[in-house]
Amino acid sequence: MALRQPPVLQVALVGSVTGPEIARTRRECLPVSDIKTKPPKPTRRGYILLAGAVVLVIAGWSAAWFYGQSVLREQLDRQIVRMADQGLDVSCADLAIAGYPFRYEVSCADMRSADRWGTAASLGGLNAVALIYNPWHVIFEAKSPAAMSVPVNGLEGGLTWQTARASVKFSDKALGSFDAVIDKPEAAFDTALARGLFAAEKSEVHLRKQPESAATLESFVTVQDLSLKSLPELQQTISLRSHARIEGGTALLAGADLVSLVRAQGGELPVELVLTEILLGAGKATASGNLVLSGDGTLSGSLELNLGNPDALLDSVKPLFPPEDQTFSLLQNVVKSLEPAAKEVDGVRTITLPVSVDRGVVRIGFLPLGQIPPLFPAGS
Repeated sequence: MALRQPPVLQVALVGSVTGPEIARTRRECLPVSDIKTKPPKPTRRGYILLAGAVVLVIAGWSAAWFYGQSVLREQLDRQIVRMADQGLDVSCADLAIAGYPFRYEVSCADMRSADRWGTAASLGGLNAVALIYNPWHVIFEAKSPAAMSVPVNGLEGGLTWQTARASVKFSDKALGSFDAVIDKPEAAFDTALARGLFAAEKSEVHLRKQPESAATLESFVTVQDLSLKSLPELQQTISLRSHARIEGGTALLAGADLVSLVRAQGGELPVELVLTEILLGAGKATASGNLVLSGDGTLSGSLELNLGNPDALLDSVKPLFPPEDQTFSLLQNVVKSLEPAAKEVDGVRTITLPVSVDRGVVRIGFLPLGQIPPLFPAGS
């Protein structure tokens, strides 16, 4: 009977397999998802391609910016020549365009202008900034001081301020909107008959197309704490705001002047005074109505004048009337006669007066209150 030989040989064969071979065998038996793959290392060629792409982008952007700069300078020169052909000479001491790489900054120092009628103006400096990807929105900043001389009516004056900024949005070939804010303006103007000194805390002007009518211009004007320094008799400061609409007035945003616009409307330009409000001491005056600007620069029409707390309002303006002038007494009598018809408006006793404006002369009934100066000289 043959004896079974023990599996010594099998054990020796298993033991002869090395460790790395066993590990490789196990790894080969693992699922593909369990095998961790290392990302390929970036080559030197990849770095070179990336750097080349960056250089191309920078070079292309720089070329585009400098091309835009040349186009902008050409447009500015063309506009200056165009204005000169129309009788308005404009000059800058140092015209520069900077702002690379994301903006265009146009700076103009010691800006001056003069027209064919002798009207001259100067400005300490003007800066304009627009982002390269949104050139239709321009921010302006004016440097104090400004001066103006109008020989036609003998007007001369100057204006200073703390800051003066404007936001202008262009639409096609015209202005889409205009917003300006002036902090702490001070003005001094002289005419052949009077001298005016004014100062305010802040003034704002906003112009835009009316949403319901693209041809109608809407204007909003606000003045805070206006002090009439040339009238020391008036102790209180004045705050006012006004909202007006001009039919066909959007032509002004396209560059038309007021005289040409009146002529284009047949010599009569309709102006709707939506609201004008004046706060003086404890009194308040509001006016609204329709006016017409004529070819001689004067306004005519009718307004509804509301006087809130009329007694306090009359006391505030009384020092403005000369002692021998009977206008204030007549105005006081008119107000008192309307007291029984006074109404409460926002908790303030208010009376209503009909006001007529005839060629700039303002009247309540037959009582003249004053005159609105022409907005431009007749025949200009």
